[in-house]
Amino acid sequence: NLSSCGQNITESKTKNFDSTLFQVDSSVFAVLPFDTAQYWEFKDCKSAKLTNADLIEIEKLLRKCIDDYNPEQERQYNETKTKDTNLKINVKDFVIDLKKYKRQYIAVINSKGEKEVWVNCFCDTWKKNWRKELIFVLDGGNCYFNLKINLTKGEYYDLMVNGDA
Repeated sequence: NLSSCGQNITESKTKNFDSTLFQVDSSVFAVLPFDTAQYWEFKDCKSAKLTNADLIEIEKLLRKCIDDYNPEQERQYNETKTKDTNLKINVKDFVIDLKKYKRQYIAVINSKGEKEVWVNCFCDTWKKNWRKELIFVLDGGNCYFNLKINLTKGEYYDLMVNGDA
């Protein structure tokens, strides 16, 4: 089990973080502490704190990632449905609707001095305290995905969407 998030980044009682383009709803994310014993995603890093501006940038890059991802998924859905009209599939099993996901953020400073965040997204918590305990499952389809965001460079990378069993 992870200990409580040592980062109370204005995760105070404020409901939203304001930006002219984005609002980040604090009810859908938790910042977990970086633990070298548990997090294999980042090597040679140290823990970092997230600012409100970082949270807005994470949301912006997360949305861009999904906006880049979904068109190909819609194409695959249409292609699959066309090949077999009797197939019981739903477009929701192919595309990602961010409104349905909770998020966990783990922030680090990498060996180059850049701030990076591992973003873990999920639509089912398995009755775990997701604000303190890492949600990690095998399979589960697009209900579970993660990616890395380099805040210093303003880029996302390593999107990994779970497969179906």
